[in-house]
Amino acid sequence: MSQEIPVQTVLACSQCGRAFAHSNLVQIAGNWVCAECKPAFLSRVMASGAAVTSKWHYGGFWIRFGARFIDGLVFIVPGVIFFAVFIPNLIRAGSQARNPASTPNAAFAAVGLTFFVAVFLAGACYEILMLKYRSATLGKMACGLKVARSDGRSLSWGVCFGRFLMWNVVTSGIPYLNCVLMLVSSIMLGVDGEKRALHDRVCDTRVVYKGA
Repeated sequence: MSQEIPVQTVLACSQCGRAFAHSNLVQIAGNWVCAECKPAFLSRVMASGAAVTSKWHYGGFWIRFGARFIDGLVFIVPGVIFFAVFIPNLIRAGSQARNPASTPNAAFAAVGLTFFVAVFLAGACYEILMLKYRSATLGKMACGLKVARSDGRSLSWGVCFGRFLMWNVVTSGIPYLNCVLMLVSSIMLGVDGEKRALHDRVCDTRVVYKGA
């Protein structure tokens, strides 16, 4: 029984033009390069990438803090209105109940849990949808910022969900641990050349000024 002999694909190096087996070439920035040409080509690619990246004007700590503050107002104002309307009714209902010692506590707990879940789901829909279709939340739009991928591709659903999860749940949502993670994320944002916070590094995103 005859054995099939594997056929190796032969490709040309994009730099020197010589033909090599596929296993002797490496793909860099969409180009097949041989081992001899690799160091010089890689240096040119890195230099070119740095030049392209430097054209972006990254959003720093304070401008991003301002954008988060504006986004917070989007939910704080409706929350204040909600409590201003329903809390007096709960207090009034508790005072009229047969067992006023237990009823207000249960009512407050139910309302508090419902309010927390509603705000979390509303915040998730708000941020994920805004990033997906506008590449920015209302706060970022007001500050002239947008979220971009390092390679220029549009934000996918996974990236939008990942940014929301990393910031609102992992970085700032876990009690006690959030103090450490938020501090680390702020330091990373301040010292990084591309102003990347923790969630930017995980999701491979950058916060840049529009038009940059």
